[in-house]
Amino acid sequence: MRKILNNYNKRQKGIVFTLLLMFGSSLYAQKKYNVLFIAIDDLNDYVSLLEDYPGLKTPNLDKFSKESITFSKAYTAAPACNPSRSAVLTGLSPVVTGIYDNSDNFQNSEEAMAATLIPEHFKNNGYITMWSGKLFHSRPNRERIQKMWDDMDGHDGGYGPMPKQPNVINKIKSPRMFDYESWNGPDSDFSDVKNTDLTIQRLQDEYEAPFFMTLGLYRPHNPWTAPKRFFDMYPLEDLKMPTVLENDLDDVPPVGKAWAENPVKLDDLKSIKQWKPIVRSYLASISFMDYNLGRVLEALENSKYKDNTIVVLWADHGFHMGEKKHFAKFALWEKTTHTLFMVKIPDGPKGEKRDQPVNLLDIYPTLIDYCNLPKVDQDLNGVSLRHIIEDRQYKRKTPSITYYQKASIGVRTDNWRYIRYFDGSEELYNHKKDPNEWHNLANKSRFKDVIRDFQKWLPNNIKTAVGPGKN
Repeated sequence: MRKILNNYNKRQKGIVFTLLLMFGSSLYAQKKYNVLFIAIDDLNDYVSLLEDYPGLKTPNLDKFSKESITFSKAYTAAPACNPSRSAVLTGLSPVVTGIYDNSDNFQNSEEAMAATLIPEHFKNNGYITMWSGKLFHSRPNRERIQKMWDDMDGHDGGYGPMPKQPNVINKIKSPRMFDYESWNGPDSDFSDVKNTDLTIQRLQDEYEAPFFMTLGLYRPHNPWTAPKRFFDMYPLEDLKMPTVLENDLDDVPPVGKAWAENPVKLDDLKSIKQWKPIVRSYLASISFMDYNLGRVLEALENSKYKDNTIVVLWADHGFHMGEKKHFAKFALWEKTTHTLFMVKIPDGPKGEKRDQPVNLLDIYPTLIDYCNLPKVDQDLNGVSLRHIIEDRQYKRKTPSITYYQKASIGVRTDNWRYIRYFDGSEELYNHKKDPNEWHNLANKSRFKDVIRDFQKWLPNNIKTAVGPGKN
């Protein structure tokens, strides 16, 4: 840490000297916000701030909500780790970068590689940058990664520990990590714990400049292993299961049906009596995430930085636990696209919700706005949320848009969801009357005008998927 900060100090002297020559000492003396940037993997909207799933325990999120703004209708730019995180970090939509899926390599996208990423922009403007946990999925080359961070300790980790006694993967066709276990080993077996410990230590250190500090928490991404005490919070006999309509897919186009049954069929999980245990393990993993989150937020509260640090908390996308017969992300329905997004601004509004649809693409311009950073070269596809944060009466006119494979699109307004698949097939849901998205209205003639209004949001220029490749 000290060696890294010494290197930072050498770099900083040149920046300071230039600023003093150009603008005088008053500009550099202006106090800047620090940023604590927390990313959560695969967290859906079960948390009490959104759906409020029966029995789910997230006391630290609940506490943080009293100190921050919660965007109750926040949506991802793409319902998979790689395209969502790439969109957040570049500020560019998947239709601009061509990164739609986990298989699309960041380095294959000219637009993504040409963009100034969030940590790069902060470093270029005098911030100390620190990385820990999962931030990227696919990423730029190693040389560029090393240049954008002053401290990279702790970024390696992983999704483990893997279950020692598989419950699912040896019984039905499923991905390697699609399993769970109540873990009896030490907490230190989890990279989330190690990365949280490191972040806590960083918050106790002294810095000579503002910082941009990241923590990426892997849970509740599978495998759904978590310390046993978190499984004990959810006795199987007391567990309430997600509500599922048996014939839910009857009015869904073939593309949607195919997505619903990938990578695991709900009926297969039922046949081996593993649906309920997996829901339990997912809830346990959420509570484990909440535990680590609470430790970091407490460390910030006990630090000298508590009154001058913006906290941005976001989940990359949602996750189905059987809703719409789906058991994954990788779809354009509400449960996959709806996500947690919270912001704490020093001296800003506290304990409030904003109910207008927003997108994770709005994170980058919002940080630029509040941290008084110059604009970046790329044309960001999101907008600053400052007006919405500071004025609860402010009305935003644009919907939130999500893209997935081959530029399939989901559009979310206050009361409606519209989906148009790459083959032209459609879905339309009235959330005011049908919050579970059980009744597809797209083929009903009386809703043609509604669909026509949504179609104006279809992009004119669509970047072809950049495809896989090695990082």
